[in-house]
Amino acid sequence: MIQGIVVLSFFRIVVMKKNFASRMSRGLFKAVCCLVLFFLPVPEAAASGPYPNSHFATVDNLKLHYRVWEPGAETVKGNVLLVHGFSGSTFSWEEVADSLSRLGYRVVAADVPPFGYSDRKPRQNQSVTARATLFNAFLEDRFPGKQWHIAGHSMGGGIVQAMALMEPERFVSVCFVAPTLFQKTEQGRRGAPPLWLRIPGLTTFAGHLAESWFLTENRIRTSLASAYGEPPSREQVQAYLEPLTVPGTARAILNSARFSKELASLDVENFSVPALAVWGENDTWVSLASRREIAESIAGLQLEVIEDAGHNPMETHFDPFMTLWLTFLNNL
Repeated sequence: MIQGIVVLSFFRIVVMKKNFASRMSRGLFKAVCCLVLFFLPVPEAAASGPYPNSHFATVDNLKLHYRVWEPGAETVKGNVLLVHGFSGSTFSWEEVADSLSRLGYRVVAADVPPFGYSDRKPRQNQSVTARATLFNAFLEDRFPGKQWHIAGHSMGGGIVQAMALMEPERFVSVCFVAPTLFQKTEQGRRGAPPLWLRIPGLTTFAGHLAESWFLTENRIRTSLASAYGEPPSREQVQAYLEPLTVPGTARAILNSARFSKELASLDVENFSVPALAVWGENDTWVSLASRREIAESIAGLQLEVIEDAGHNPMETHFDPFMTLWLTFLNNL
């Protein structure tokens, strides 16, 4: 990142001194800078954590950033794993985690690579079953022998669905929040990226362009407003923006389809763990209508809708969300 800033600053100085600071020349030199950045290595996630309760674990050659909230009571009610959605991080679950720990649960929230502060290896397998395998291995590595309540938001909903289908004996319950539920996965099936993303080097170039121009505070604010259904606070915008600007994020995201391969064949009709699904009434990102048929394939699923909520009800409608989830947990 520092190397990139130095290169970009050098070209800006040259342009300004020679009076070529037109929009076209600035854009040209930024493009040249991105080409130069193509040859720079992608740094790994920082070794020191961004939060007081940050930890790192290396599982299957990937560095995972996770946070632990120890229970506020002597008796542990249970263990909870929280998995965020696309472009999210552990911050997405912060208020939920604080609340559950005060109620006596041990809570773990982890960043799904390449998001948050986990690894950004450009060729990592980002299929839903690969991520589920990674997280099941993480739980066994760091918390062996324990059983878990798991919750997944949006993309994370598909991950926890796969985790429970692959190792149902590990889990006491599942909470889906606006989840990207799937009907089936097929072992060996690979992603199908657009043709332009298969050109060698182009994903790196496009990734640097995205990090330089697209991932801005205004765009994140607009995106969050759409997901929340209400204007986000400055703190929320910054909390989402900061990890997305870690070098290598956009490149890894663009490579997701190219290097994704399903590791197992799964079918939603085999789902056997007690489950709750919560949707926001006004969710336009992953609507209930788009996943209702799959949700109804899960035997015994409890389905709840929060009025006036959007795609992130655990953040924007915390009280009704927690009431629904805690009632579900208390009735297990």
